Formats: sequence, structure tokens, C-alpha cells
Amino acid sequence: MPGLNERRLARDESEVPPPLFHGPADRPAIGVMAGGHGTEAILQALRATGRYRVALVEGLAASALAEYEVLILTQRRQPASLTKRNCWLIWDWVEQGGRLMLTHDAVGYRDHPVLFPWVCLGGTAHVNRRSVRVLWAPEGQTPIGEITHSYPDHILLKPCLRAATSVIAVDPASEQAVVSGAQFERGRVVACGIAIGVAPDGSDTPPEAGERLLLEAMLDWLLM
Repeated sequence: MPGLNERRLARDESEVPPPLFHGPADRPAIGVMAGGHGTEAILQALRATGRYRVALVEGLAASALAEYEVLILTQRRQPASLTKRNCWLIWDWVEQGGRLMLTHDAVGYRDHPVLFPWVCLGGTAHVNRRSVRVLWAPEGQTPIGEITHSYPDHILLKPCLRAATSVIAVDPASEQAVVSGAQFERGRVVACGIAIGVAPDGSDTPPEAGERLLLEAMLDWLLM
């Protein structure tokens, strides 16, 4: 029916609340998607730094995404919420210059779709180890080295061989990538196989010191 898609789009846009930012107005705008493992813990950790304007993202719409420089999509509590419509919105936003961070299963593991196969083809396995070695740091700084994380496993990434990938952190035993990033069109994507801010029982918990440092390093890479 003519105009049906336009009316549906207008309805969807109107149902998404505008972002409510916390933090200095001149700082990068970071959105953390609601409904995920670690969402609240990451929100609080980023607010505490004073380096960012941070908001909870309570729904996806093109107009709302345009407000953010970075979107953090944590492992979904209900993976079915990653509908085709939502995936297309995220693809289009990154293609136009958005920056996306995916955590734990959201990299494309178990029941989560592989959102950006041009960057990361998902996970190959999860290993019961609570440390990774961080290799990347902004120019002129020293990588933070080995850190520990709260959740008892992390995911080994399957890289896209066609992408010019920056390996940010590796599993110390296998040397396989656990965190990597690559450019997609005008945007950037970081796949992080760590469940940042998640306790062993799956509840949110304040990120450990190393997790906080890694979180900021990943944001530094995305915002370069």
C-alpha cells in the first residue's frame, strides 16, 4: 500500500524517546543500548569518568541514532530484539559514520546474529579464562598490558580476512584476538568478546579497574 512504510517509519520514530544525556556538553556523545548484560554497569562507569556525555538508548530510530557518536550494544538479554529493522538501522548509521561497540555474544556468537561480517565473523569459541592482554593504546601511550575481567569467560573472535583489522586485546594463552576493530565505510566497529561489567551470575557489577581502562581504550580507538 502506498505510504505504508513511510507511516510505519514515522510511528517508529515518534515512539523512541529522545536521549537524556549526563555529562559535559562538549564531550563525545555515547549511547548504551538498554536491555543488555552490563548496560547499567557500563553507563555508571562512563559517567564517572567525566570524559563523555552518556545516555541510555531505549529504542532505535534513525533520528535518535544521529544524536550519538558511539553506540555500545551489549549482549542482549533477549537476542530476538535484534530484528532485521534494528540491524538495518545500525548498518546504515555506521555506514554514514557512526561508531559501534559490540560486547560478548553480541559480536555474533551463540544466538546473536553476526552484525558486521565485513569486520568480524563472530566468535570461534568461549574460553574459561578471566584475563586478556591489551596490545593497543593511543599514539604516544603505553598499552595497559594484562587485565582481568569479572565474567568467567571471554570469546575468541573470528576475523574477517578482508578487513584491515586492529587487534586491541588477545587471549594470553592462544594469542587469538578477543577485542578487535575495523573501519566500515565511514564508520568504525569494535568487537569485544568480553562481558564488561557482568558478574559470574550474569548480573551487572561495577567493571574491574582493567575493564574500565579497556573500555576507555576501545572508545579512544573508535573516536580516532
